[in-house]
Amino acid sequence: MKKPRLGQNYLIDEDIAREIIDHAGTSNDQYVLEIGPGKGILTALLLGKVKSLTALEIDSKLCLALTDRFKGNENFQLIQADALKYNYSALGNQYQVVSNLPYYAATHILKRLIHYRECFTQITVMLQKEVVDRLVAIPGTRDYGSLSVFLQFYCEVERLIEVSKEAFSPKPKIDSSVIKLTPLTTPRVQVDNLKTFFSVVNASFLHKRKMLKNNLTGWKNLFKNQNGKTELAGINLSRRGETLSIQDFAIISNHINSFDG
Repeated sequence: MKKPRLGQNYLIDEDIAREIIDHAGTSNDQYVLEIGPGKGILTALLLGKVKSLTALEIDSKLCLALTDRFKGNENFQLIQADALKYNYSALGNQYQVVSNLPYYAATHILKRLIHYRECFTQITVMLQKEVVDRLVAIPGTRDYGSLSVFLQFYCEVERLIEVSKEAFSPKPKIDSSVIKLTPLTTPRVQVDNLKTFFSVVNASFLHKRKMLKNNLTGWKNLFKNQNGKTELAGINLSRRGETLSIQDFAIISNHINSFDG
């Protein structure tokens, strides 16, 4: 069988599609955005439940099929565009996102949605299970990393349901999970400089098995020795990045920024 372009795996289980929509909590007064509608299994169910549905699809052949299938629906708008480049502020209203994100670009699309988080009230998406494991991970666990910190810095994150690979065609190699992201009014912790904060986060996880004192050498001039321990902003640098909370990262970055400023 010829492999689909762009690595798409289409959801074919209508019961799962209904469950995703139920968990999203859509209503007939909402504007909803669907990214990567594929053949339209979620689209068809959403149209009967929402005020307006905008679908973003990059594949021209799928756009033709979707246009033909849903041409009689006045509350449906199809935009042929790349979700990784689209300016979501152009949508105009605040939207709720409900999508089975294309696996080949899911993480990058999610990061772009977070960049435009003020445009969205809620984001309910299906992703590879291993990606969701990272998004919901807490400090001290194997899956906790820079992606966990990034998403949880900006959003409340809730894992909803698990979806078997049998629900797709062609069948992917791994199972999926559905996750709900609710953008926070303000970031989870106070950070003086976002660039410094995420530089510290990314450096801390650069080599996950290394201690912080080996990963944060860019700020070695700020290290202090206290009772035989190397510290930065009062945090023991013999620890690994995966043990630090978002608040810990903020403490370190704000301390660094106080010297840079």
